[in-house]
Amino acid sequence: MKFRKINSDYVIKMEKGDDLVKEIAKLCKSENIKGGYFTGIGALSNVKLGWFNPVEKVYQTKDFDQYFEITSLVGNVGRLPNGDPLVHNHVTLSDSNFSVTAGHLFEGKVSLAVEIFLRDLGEELEKAQDPELHLNFLKL
Repeated sequence: MKFRKINSDYVIKMEKGDDLVKEIAKLCKSENIKGGYFTGIGALSNVKLGWFNPVEKVYQTKDFDQYFEITSLVGNVGRLPNGDPLVHNHVTLSDSNFSVTAGHLFEGKVSLAVEIFLRDLGEELEKAQDPELHLNFLKL
């Protein structure tokens, strides 16, 4: 991963083999980004997506071992009470048949390149666990 900071924005280029979610978390930790949001495009493979079942209160996950183009990547970054960054993102992916697959992105390996624009909001956005759903949401 390579990046350049422009004012409060980060222009990020991930390269083949990078783990998208882990790299964003790593950047936020090293650059002390405590709250922000991002968008991106590119290509992934070895993807793990999730859909949250609100009745069972668990993520249903599915692994995809194929190549995809990212048609939309959106997410935010906050901090857990222990100070660790928490990346929450959703992705829409297109396959070779021009079919779309989407969901919460748990894992994805960059297969060609990924380009992301990340905005550092300059202050901490704390995420705390919701007692009912057991998910970490922004604490405002």
